[in-house]
Amino acid sequence: MTVATRSVTAWMSEFVATGIPPTGARERAATAVCDTVGVMLAGAPEAAATIVRATAAADSHGPCRILGTAARAGANDAALANGVAAHALDYDDMCFVSLAHPSCALLPAALAAAELVHASGRTLLDAYVVGFEIECRLGAIMNPRHYHVRGWHCTSSIGTIGAAAAAARVLGLNPSATAHALGIAASSACGLKENIGAMVKPLHAGMAARNGVMAARLAREGFTASGQAIDGPQGYLTAMDSEQPASALADALDDLAARWEILDTGITVKLYPSCAATHPPLDVLLDLRRRHGFTAEDVEAIDVEVDSMTPRLLIHERPSTGLEAKFSMPFCAAAALVFGHPSIDTFDVPLIRDPRVQALMPRVTLKANAAFDSAAPLSQAQVTVRLRDGRTLAGRADGARGYPGRLNDEELDGKFLACAERSLSPDAARKALAAVRDIDNVATIDSLTAACATVQYAA
Repeated sequence: MTVATRSVTAWMSEFVATGIPPTGARERAATAVCDTVGVMLAGAPEAAATIVRATAAADSHGPCRILGTAARAGANDAALANGVAAHALDYDDMCFVSLAHPSCALLPAALAAAELVHASGRTLLDAYVVGFEIECRLGAIMNPRHYHVRGWHCTSSIGTIGAAAAAARVLGLNPSATAHALGIAASSACGLKENIGAMVKPLHAGMAARNGVMAARLAREGFTASGQAIDGPQGYLTAMDSEQPASALADALDDLAARWEILDTGITVKLYPSCAATHPPLDVLLDLRRRHGFTAEDVEAIDVEVDSMTPRLLIHERPSTGLEAKFSMPFCAAAALVFGHPSIDTFDVPLIRDPRVQALMPRVTLKANAAFDSAAPLSQAQVTVRLRDGRTLAGRADGARGYPGRLNDEELDGKFLACAERSLSPDAARKALAAVRDIDNVATIDSLTAACATVQYAA
């Protein structure tokens, strides 16, 4: 039976409930889980995460852990808190099909659901994959208009549907209940790009995770939704101004379980804690500095050419906060030359105010080059550095470090430990890494979350 002979929601729900990911897809998911648990632990001490956690802990008590802390909460609130922490530093992964940060909503939702039913690590990985695939099929027809033109933040607007799918799979919902979960989630989706650079941006991830878990839990108890909530004439796709009409979703779903987007295009792990659009230029700039040995003081000007979408994201020319700095090409370029490889601490306010950085930022220009628009978004960059001695250096990027096939185990483990040690002792961080790396063999996810709860910071 094809999509044409049944509703698209029924087709998606059947896949979510029964699809069997191949081994390679599960391995990609395990990498994403490792990376995302690390950034959750790094984000736990951040102000946005702390505020949300305090609210969640005050309003809810339950069996689910808020990673990097001693706190527990109900499944909905734990998903919210962990989602905010995962996205608080903008260090979490990217998907260039959905144009979302997939894992910061998928994983907190799946973790919370898994703790409710003591699911295995294998179950969580399968849930992650099916949620990821649903997000990609939606993103393929909704974008670029949904994200690029209309201002929806796909991490939340599409991520809510993915999170509901992942939670439904973990909870073992049948296809009928899963369909209702997706319909409920469709009315819970949200997220405005106008809030990029504010605390609300990581809140988007938390809300997507929370709303996804809530949708699956409600559906498990018999709560119902319209069978056309996603593709109906007044449904999700139409209301969110999809690039292609709702009828196009059937074609996008036709290869579910036959082709796996997580294998074809994969997940991009960030090796810099800034907007993904800054990564190709940063790779080029750091490579030029390494090869030619110049310093920030040697630079007359830096010209960065990117695709047309990037300037809509990197909107802060003169940032004053860490969140703004992550979306500032002038700051990221200047800081990379002054301090080297950007780290979490690079975006602290004292470093933003560093006189050397402030002196260089006005000499960084960012402009769109329409020739880059035919490639994957946020992946192309041309960087030209003009030095005071008259030399001109240039380089081109096609993608960035951390893209699928460009990430090694040493980089992943190193990032995890550096992130985890913001919430755990070094010994606890190493134990947490070992637990996460063994996720495919974990009998219940509780042992993994417990390994991430030895804390230095109070809840």
